[in-house]
Amino acid sequence: MQSSDYPYLKHSFATHRVPLNVMSSIAPLSGAPRIGDLVVADVLSIGKHTTIETRDGVTSSLFPGDRIVGVFGNRYATDQYEGYVPAQPVEECDLLSVGGVCGLVASRHESMKPPTRLRVLGAVSDQDGYPLNQRDFGISAAYDAGGAEVILVVGASMNAGKTTLAGMLVNALARAGHRVAAAKVTGTAAGKDARFFASAGARPVLDFTHVGYPSTYMLDVNELLSVHCSLLAHLRADKPDYVVLEVADGLLQRETSMLLASEVFRDSIDHIFYAGGDALAIESGVRHLRERGLPVRATGGVISQSLLASVEAEQVSGLPCLTSERMMAGEAVEILRANHQARKPSVGAAVYLRDLVPSTVNSASS
Repeated sequence: MQSSDYPYLKHSFATHRVPLNVMSSIAPLSGAPRIGDLVVADVLSIGKHTTIETRDGVTSSLFPGDRIVGVFGNRYATDQYEGYVPAQPVEECDLLSVGGVCGLVASRHESMKPPTRLRVLGAVSDQDGYPLNQRDFGISAAYDAGGAEVILVVGASMNAGKTTLAGMLVNALARAGHRVAAAKVTGTAAGKDARFFASAGARPVLDFTHVGYPSTYMLDVNELLSVHCSLLAHLRADKPDYVVLEVADGLLQRETSMLLASEVFRDSIDHIFYAGGDALAIESGVRHLRERGLPVRATGGVISQSLLASVEAEQVSGLPCLTSERMMAGEAVEILRANHQARKPSVGAAVYLRDLVPSTVNSASS
């Protein structure tokens, strides 16, 4: 299993929580793969993904005949692929993401090429022949002592500008002298967004892969809350002034909708910045959030690239639509200061972690 055993072996980013020294052998798939199972596969043909992100964040080109170590998981990406963990042992599967999530494509955007195709060689096993699952290596649950104010960045859809908005918020706060931590709560394994948050000034930076999940699509609500509460508790342990969280995809996406419907999740959020691509998306999204009693402070994202569209958005939402320049000039920080809350410890999240997380975190049962 070591790279020296096979010169073209590439360990994908999705495997980064699993130590290389426990990956000892390859075992036949004995049953249906589970979310988080590590898999060894040869590249049969190159499709959409011509590269793979390695566990240290390097982008490596893929060639037919390369051997990769990936992780079985689901994917939800309206602009790319809908994919799922196979329901039975398979000889071939698809590369669902650049980060090494593997499964079977169920549908794809019309602009997407067919996926890169893989030949499954078997499961990655430890020295005792036991198949390894990423979820056995996630960070443990931790008590949330509260303190830092939590900023949630959500959006209308995939590619609405959420990650850019979140990163610019991090940078604006860091430049103003605040300590900022950040995390991506949902999505599909890839290191690019976390590296962007770190380069913007966030310390520490985590995502759902640190809790042990290659992706969050099709998790149940308890698993989602476990991911959220664990990430938030670990970030707050470093005593930042602010925590910036991003939730992937749009308000109507399954996991985003489930989180926003959760009282535990809503009670942990102090501020919301909302990203959209046009004034109609801004109006409907802000209304959607307000109807749920959520504290929307400002908008931005792709729409902020157009001054005219930004003016429309401000007119229909009654909220500032922030460009990167306005955030860098201090407007985002002033908005947060104007809405500062003397926050008590997040009792709801702490109780949730104490009572429910042990049954869901670090479990490879699904």
